[in-house]
Amino acid sequence: MDRQADLRREIEGADDTGMVAGEELITQAETMLPLLRQRAALPREDLHAALPEGHDAHATIDALHDEIHKDRPSRVSIDEHVGRLRLLPELEAIVVNWWDDPHTQRFFGTLAQIGV
Repeated sequence: MDRQADLRREIEGADDTGMVAGEELITQAETMLPLLRQRAALPREDLHAALPEGHDAHATIDALHDEIHKDRPSRVSIDEHVGRLRLLPELEAIVVNWWDDPHTQRFFGTLAQIGV
């Protein structure tokens, strides 16, 4: 028990110096940096170009893009946006090709692994 108490005091002492907080930031950076490097590049311009001006889906495309680029993207929200866009004949092939791309799937697989 004494060893655990000593260890606890050491950890609390390190935290007072900011070392534990610094380690948490390093761990977060190491976890998120690969994710940021491999963001799924949405073919945003192609999607917009495939739709007539003023189409309601332009807002969904932008919302999907914004969600992907958040610090903590929501997989549920992304799935909803992708589902809506896939229903449109003008966008279906573009969305499916992007969604099925191994790079895109790796991005979302990483999100699932880190619990985002």
